[in-house]
Amino acid sequence: MGTKDKANGKWNVAAAFLLVFQLFFSFVAIGVAASLNLLPAVYLVILLLVFILLWTLVYFFFFSGISKKRKKTLDSKSRNIRICIKRGIGCIISVCVMTVCCIGSVMGSEAGAMLKKISNYASVTDVVSAYVLKENPAETLQDAKDYTFAITDQYDYERTKKTLNEIEETVGTKIQTRSFDNFFDMAHALYENEVDAMILNAAYVELIEMQREYETFSQKTRTLFDHEQETVLGTESTKEEEHNITTDPFLVYISGSDTRQLSLASSRSDVNILVVVNPKTKQVLLINTPRDYYVQTAASSSGAKDKLTHCGIYGIDCSMDTLGMLYDEPVDCYVQINFSGFQTLVDAIGGITIESEKSFYTSEGGFYISQGTNQLNGTVALSYVRERKAFADGDNARGRHQMMAMEAMIKKLSSGTTILSSYSGIMESMSGMFATSMSTEDISSLVKMQLSDMASWNVKSFAVTGTGGKAATYSMPTKRSYVMYPDEEQVAYAKQLVNKVVDGEILTDADMEMPQYQPQTQTGGTW
Repeated sequence: MGTKDKANGKWNVAAAFLLVFQLFFSFVAIGVAASLNLLPAVYLVILLLVFILLWTLVYFFFFSGISKKRKKTLDSKSRNIRICIKRGIGCIISVCVMTVCCIGSVMGSEAGAMLKKISNYASVTDVVSAYVLKENPAETLQDAKDYTFAITDQYDYERTKKTLNEIEETVGTKIQTRSFDNFFDMAHALYENEVDAMILNAAYVELIEMQREYETFSQKTRTLFDHEQETVLGTESTKEEEHNITTDPFLVYISGSDTRQLSLASSRSDVNILVVVNPKTKQVLLINTPRDYYVQTAASSSGAKDKLTHCGIYGIDCSMDTLGMLYDEPVDCYVQINFSGFQTLVDAIGGITIESEKSFYTSEGGFYISQGTNQLNGTVALSYVRERKAFADGDNARGRHQMMAMEAMIKKLSSGTTILSSYSGIMESMSGMFATSMSTEDISSLVKMQLSDMASWNVKSFAVTGTGGKAATYSMPTKRSYVMYPDEEQVAYAKQLVNKVVDGEILTDADMEMPQYQPQTQTGGTW
């Protein structure tokens, strides 16, 4: 066998290996894409055809020779150079395809793992602690086994009982308890040495410190024992089995939190937006409810009222149920995103466009927002949605801005191929900063639906307001706190808008202006 034949033989083996590896990586990439269950079938078919075309193209560059007509015009050296160039191009294409497939497969696998992590359920971790005054001599629970512990059976008693059981198992004896109506009375008894310790969910500390005489509670006390209790939300679907998220209306509660942890902790929610979605009509309605709204809370079995923001202390499901009662429509699932996640998500989709009603400088960062159209990156958008000092109506203005940002994000995400082009960045924004009770199947169905029809959504927003005042609340019964008494006409109109979306009506800008109700006047001797 001649030198040329040996060289061709080696090349044939190398080319075959490249083609086999390219084919393998191509099928792995398609398999990962299919396993994500996010791409419509037509996208997968197109992807398969592209990989087949590229494989055929590489095969052509590897093994096609030079035409007889061209051979007659080229000498042996020129023919060899042409063959080497063709094989080189084939190698470059093959390596590029395999590289893209590898990167895409890794990114897809990470995205799939992230999607499973943030969806289906979220674990809410509550820490229930045994507090003593800082100067108390006890160092361990054994030192405190003869102490009297203050408890309340009016708030979070199930977790309190579990903590008591854990303490008794640790010290090996039953401990003495004294029951109080609320945690403020417990704190008072601790301060006055009427009890030696108190058992309290750490989520309630921020409420205690809102009362002047206990504002240094964290500094005056320390914990002898911390008992973490994890509650899993969203493991059981509240929807009927025949519910189809791509055709049937559903409601989502969006909660904004200033925490970076995916493992949610019971805490107040600064953002409370209800999203009403009708996937069949492509209609989305955003309803903002002020954090201080004085509403009947689902935490109370007796119909007591509380600030909406306090409901989050009793769990995100309490906030969902409270809003469901307010608007007479059950809330199907929740999405919680913290401020850092919001900032990263805005940057991932290339910024958002908002319309500002006036020019102003933000209090945080000093960014200038001009009257009219503004293109905001993540940092400026975060400062914008947190702004309230520059507006006379404070929290109401902040609520409007949050909905404007949410509306802009929905429009950006549903436009063209934003989801595909920004997929990696969107996944990154969800890492540790985003949680939802929606199932992976529902999320996949929505993404596939959007990629299939590329439809634009009609997004409208409405905000309810009210009148400021002071009242005792379920969470703070011994103190009159600032609350916002709901404007009942606005709440009633918001209910009408929810019903319209659920019933398949398309909302217009005129629908977002609540009619001015005029008192009836007597005409013709009748009413």
